[in-house]
Amino acid sequence: MERDILLKIEILSSTEDEQYLITSAKEIEFILHNIAHNGTRCALYYSNTDDFILTTLLGVDASGLWLEPSQNHHTNAHIAESNKLIFVGTHFQVKVQFTAEQAREETWQGTPALFIPLPQGMHRLQRREYFRLITPVTNPLHCVIPDAKPISTPPPMDVTIMDISGGGVGLTCEEHNTALVPGHIYHNCKIGLPDIGELTGTIEVKNLVVLNLPSGQTLRRAGCAFKELDGAAEILLQRYVTAMQRNKH
Repeated sequence: MERDILLKIEILSSTEDEQYLITSAKEIEFILHNIAHNGTRCALYYSNTDDFILTTLLGVDASGLWLEPSQNHHTNAHIAESNKLIFVGTHFQVKVQFTAEQAREETWQGTPALFIPLPQGMHRLQRREYFRLITPVTNPLHCVIPDAKPISTPPPMDVTIMDISGGGVGLTCEEHNTALVPGHIYHNCKIGLPDIGELTGTIEVKNLVVLNLPSGQTLRRAGCAFKELDGAAEILLQRYVTAMQRNKH
């Protein structure tokens, strides 16, 4: 069987292991629910990771996950006997991977299945360059920043978003109406994504540029990076970017 490139096992350095590791049980369950809902193909490696089957995720709950078994009964027996299993899947085109010590043959809603206890940790390997989406001019997104105190108006501060990606946002506002400072971190920022939901996250201002327009108006544009977006926020953002790309075609 030809190995799917996207579903190969990733060998992680100690830095990567910490950087991409998710340990929240709720977040792990949430990601696996999404994979099951989308019906994307997964790989389960067994026999000291030398062999694998291509499978789909049938269901998930707080106790664990159920996978479609192999049609070969001997293969399922080998998987159940293996003391090291590696699950590899994709979540919104980002690879996810975790290791398990056991699997057992069970049923899922009356059909044969392989059950694996919910892992204590999962790696979400977001290494790709982020696609930056220019937001609509007529109905732009807004970022509400509770910690930024404008000079002339009370907080929270409402700033227009010029572009957005999985890595951060580009913000713009009039010069007299901002207290954003390069290097500062602002928590609990809220971004409403039309028809998708509200994203809450932390941003860090990386750079700030003053623009003098021909009209005489002075604007400030801030390049900001997201800091440790959780899985739920990343999913909302990916849904928005996907929806906007789809609407352009």
